Amino acid sequence: MPRIAVDERRGLLVEAAIRVMVRDGVAKATTRSIVAEAGMALAAFHYSFRSKQELLENVIETITAHTLDLAVEVLGGEGNAQEKVRSALDTYWRHVVANPGEHRVTYELTQYALRHPGLATIAKRQYEAYIAAASTLIESLDVTWKAPTPVVARYLISVMDGMTLLWLNEGDDASSRAALDLAGDHLVSLIEGDAGA
Repeated sequence: MPRIAVDERRGLLVEAAIRVMVRDGVAKATTRSIVAEAGMALAAFHYSFRSKQELLENVIETITAHTLDLAVEVLGGEGNAQEKVRSALDTYWRHVVANPGEHRVTYELTQYALRHPGLATIAKRQYEAYIAAASTLIESLDVTWKAPTPVVARYLISVMDGMTLLWLNEGDDASSRAALDLAGDHLVSLIEGDAGA
């Protein structure tokens, strides 16, 4: 493999790790299987990451970014706050349906981390990252909410996390869409005033 920059190598290894985890599960995502997937030598992993924990943290950040980047794009577009909220939820949901393996990995990573000494902080950081991302999105709407941003963010993550896990387990598209619409209605109701309705 040609010589590449460390940041690019790290990115390739993270994406390879995600593919291995989606295909084989988190427990089977060994450093050897990840470098093989990336087409690199084992030394490339140790040159790029201090530990498997650091890799797993990067995996969570990357999967979060896969959905966050899409939502940021929607919230920066046209429309009032209500339309943007509903559009962002729809964008997230389309990513879930199109990439169920990635979302399964996030739940599997949480449980894997909690069961392995020394990795428990990954699960904590995972949800801290989710709440921070949700807070950023909520604040970008530039409206007044009926509850503090951290509370709305926690509520949003709880609802979407539960809906995602339920859909991954039962695959009921119609019921999930109806619940998503209800979540959107409720989230919009937390905006003070008409918010451009």
